[in-house]
Amino acid sequence: MKTNKGPAPGFIDQPSHAVRITASDQRWTAQLGELVLATSTRTQVLKETGYEPVIYFPVEDVSMSHLIGTEDRTTCPFKGEAHYYVSAASIDGQSIAWSYDAVFKESARIKGHVAFYSDRVELRQELSSNSRVGY
Repeated sequence: MKTNKGPAPGFIDQPSHAVRITASDQRWTAQLGELVLATSTRTQVLKETGYEPVIYFPVEDVSMSHLIGTEDRTTCPFKGEAHYYVSAASIDGQSIAWSYDAVFKESARIKGHVAFYSDRVELRQELSSNSRVGY
């Protein structure tokens, strides 16, 4: 993966658009049915104008053997080029996750991370040893 030299073209066209990335200090888990896809205390939380927050897991904390990369690619003018993954256990072929192959400098903190669709994968934040909040 590489980092594109900026600025990201989206910010040139829409300077009021915001993408904020912060480290989470909580444990996050991504689960598909009974299958745990990722768990980490080193996630990045991306908050972007017009979208719900997105949790990005370091690739080292993702069970990549449960994901199959697709040929699908998209380009976000604020973050960079994304590619997508389906579940190795799924037969519907619907993408459940994505990561960015190349990022603009403003989004460098999500390089080497994987995000999951919150409507397809259960995302949980562990608040304490006894309580969890769904996402």
